[in-house]
Amino acid sequence: MSSASQYYKVGVLLFQGADVLDFAGPMEVLSHVSHNRNPDQPDRMFTLETIAKDPTIRAAGGHCLTVEADTLLEHALKQIHEYGILIIPGGAPSVLDPLINGNGLELELIRKFAALSSPSQKPRILFSVCTGAFLVGAAGILGGMTVTTHHRAVDVLREICDRFNKNGSSNVVHKRYIDGGFLEGDTVQLITAGGVSSGIDASLHLVRQLTGQDMAAFVSRVMEYDWAE
Repeated sequence: MSSASQYYKVGVLLFQGADVLDFAGPMEVLSHVSHNRNPDQPDRMFTLETIAKDPTIRAAGGHCLTVEADTLLEHALKQIHEYGILIIPGGAPSVLDPLINGNGLELELIRKFAALSSPSQKPRILFSVCTGAFLVGAAGILGGMTVTTHHRAVDVLREICDRFNKNGSSNVVHKRYIDGGFLEGDTVQLITAGGVSSGIDASLHLVRQLTGQDMAAFVSRVMEYDWAE
């Protein structure tokens, strides 16, 4: 496979009150692939870029972690075609409800990404963790898809999907993660993960898909993480 076909720019959507491990876990996994690459792979298979409406965000817990966004949402919307993977973390209902009911730029970013075509044979990947699936559901793109979220949020996700998705009902189940296949149009692949640490399992699945079992197993060993395959 050529270097061009192996390269992914990863956008990580952040917002005030985003759950830390929801986005930090996948970022940790993907960064290890670049740092411990196979010599036959490009220098940096994944480049990670945080995207947020505000220049800085405070993650869940108020003052526990402040993150400076690499790119503002307005700019990311104009450059959405550059991203090969979009990661959507979760947060508390009090955090997500205003984003869902306000139909803001976060949902527009997800919709635009989901509507993209894929260059060559490389799929684009939309990846939600925990209640990040609420935002994907509110974007109205989960009709006919099988998805998961935190075990305590399954019923809420069903309600969101029923409310916003017009193209068939969504099958919401509780699992560590689900590779749901392709959204309508067959160019964007959907992966949804359950609560918090499940995002690490799903990230390793993503690495396995894009690089092979050996790299995924290697990263799990480096992280000393017991991967629930």
